[in-house]
Amino acid sequence: MESIAYLKSLQSLYESKQKDGTIINPTSFLRGFNSSLGIYFELAKLELKNKGQDAAPIRYDIFDKAFDHINSRRDCADFIIPGFIRILHEHRDTGHLSAECIKKMEASLVNFRYWLDEPGPTTGCYFTENHQILFHSAEYLVGQLFPDTIFPSNGETGAWHQARATVAIHRWLDWRTRFGFSEWLTQGYYMEDIMALIGLYFYAEEADIRVRSQLLIDMLLFDMAVNGFKGHLPTTHGRVYAPAIIDPDMEDNTPVMALMWDEGTITSELSNCGALMAAYDYQCPKAIVEVAHARPKEMINKERMSINVCDAMYYGIDPKDFDNIMFFWGMQTYSDRLCIDNSAKVFKTWNWMHNRVMAYKERYDLHDAADAPCVDAPDYTAMTQVDIYTRKTPDYILSCAQDFRRGRMGYQQHPWTASLGDKAVVFTTSPASNEYTFRPNLFAGNLCLPRAVAHQNVLLCIYRVMPDFVDYLCSHAYFPQHEFDEVVEKHGFVFGRKKDAYIAMRSLNHAYWKPADPLLFKTFYGDQWESGFKAAKPFDYVAQGHANVWAFEMGSKAENESFENFIASFKAAAITGDTHHCTYHSPALGKVAFGWNTDLAVNGETIEIHDYPRYDNPYCQAAFDTQVLDIHCAGHRTLLDHKNLKRIDA
Repeated sequence: MESIAYLKSLQSLYESKQKDGTIINPTSFLRGFNSSLGIYFELAKLELKNKGQDAAPIRYDIFDKAFDHINSRRDCADFIIPGFIRILHEHRDTGHLSAECIKKMEASLVNFRYWLDEPGPTTGCYFTENHQILFHSAEYLVGQLFPDTIFPSNGETGAWHQARATVAIHRWLDWRTRFGFSEWLTQGYYMEDIMALIGLYFYAEEADIRVRSQLLIDMLLFDMAVNGFKGHLPTTHGRVYAPAIIDPDMEDNTPVMALMWDEGTITSELSNCGALMAAYDYQCPKAIVEVAHARPKEMINKERMSINVCDAMYYGIDPKDFDNIMFFWGMQTYSDRLCIDNSAKVFKTWNWMHNRVMAYKERYDLHDAADAPCVDAPDYTAMTQVDIYTRKTPDYILSCAQDFRRGRMGYQQHPWTASLGDKAVVFTTSPASNEYTFRPNLFAGNLCLPRAVAHQNVLLCIYRVMPDFVDYLCSHAYFPQHEFDEVVEKHGFVFGRKKDAYIAMRSLNHAYWKPADPLLFKTFYGDQWESGFKAAKPFDYVAQGHANVWAFEMGSKAENESFENFIASFKAAAITGDTHHCTYHSPALGKVAFGWNTDLAVNGETIEIHDYPRYDNPYCQAAFDTQVLDIHCAGHRTLLDHKNLKRIDA
């Protein structure tokens, strides 16, 4: 989609949803139009005005909400600042904004608190991977705009802040270039990363920061292109929220896919990143666009991101060097024994994170004093090395984080997803609550992470929930029957068809359907929940027992001919054994052996599921810890070369 068409579509969407400046019957995501993040719609208006296009009047009440959010230093204030930076660069002197509004904007940015070591209270999270680059980018670009101005938060000049941010940006760029993203394939946080990087690409004074920021934006787009499916990203994720995995139209990334390669939708989501990329008129490399459009009979992507703390020294990142501490905090491994002493230095006074770190540190100290062994305990939020397996056909996608941190407590990590298109998505979790907003909750994240593996069209998932969690000694599948064209239960399996795509599901333990829960619809769809719930069928398939094995197999008309043939092929299929050693008798693959501590083997052949390359797919083959990605598709080539600071799009 052309950028100007995207901006016009945003305006049309907004006008169709509102009356007297207020959104009618908002979903949870469309409420963003009336929130502080609504400044991205105001940015779209300004961009249209600058291009001589008709645009609705500016809503200064939206700007006032954004100023209040930043001035009160609330969490996610850093999501607003990239829009302000664009406005100050391109719209300060156009006359489209009042002088008073510009003055308020400048004051809010100069008075902001840009890093953890500055004095003053804040409720903001600074240290996760996406927040780090948002704060560093904001500090750099605001400091560059006001080099001689004293920033009241710590009494230093804008030039000082720019210099400090420069060092942090280089570190972050190095880490992401070499190891990818610990918040892997995360629908929202990839977008926040791009929002931070795009301002650096266009406005940073240092040429190397500009080039490397562009290269990382392209790498993120390639990740979405190679793992995307029909305008969505229904994959494994480092962090998830329930709306986006249950209703893919609510993904933050789908509007960006619509903008970059005309797949996806902008009708359900005010995408801050989409509006910003349209404002900058960012051009996706042709080879990456072709990857997104490719529809081979089969595409397998093996991909590795992040590292384990114990391997950090091998890669030259010393956990005992305080300059590296944000690398580990970005992976959320601040509690690891190797970096716990440095983690204790991050905050000089008490807060919720300092309290958490000190609790871990005392655990280690007490065990050491007693000369007792203590299992190293990266926090349950940790996103360490991940080996991603994604298989796509024209009809379905299956994506899995192979054997990721099995048996450990989980947070927002989402080990696997199968999608047959649209909202016909299937996955399993170890539920942590009976609602949809906690982290983890009923469907987003896992109380205890499973051992999940995928190979070809088959996925096996083993749960062993810790007995401490007496209220949740079960596992379950999200299988929305109302989103399928057919659902059949036969041969001990549940079968689903969506158009020409098929899926089979089986639990080793007895499983049953829970009645459709209206709370899901109330939580996600606000005032519009009743219309969706009226059409709902059971979607929660529950298997009691702390230990269980789940098996899933994908198929299609192209692979299996009719849905009836697909179902008939499972007459002799079964899961035998238990969670220690099990065999799934697959119609397509034969004997698939697996267990909690045993290798994955197909017909006796061991399948490697760890230590993948950085990328191994038809479009890019790259070793892990590389600085160069060579992407090629349909006669186009894109070279992302951090070593020589160049991007070739041929």
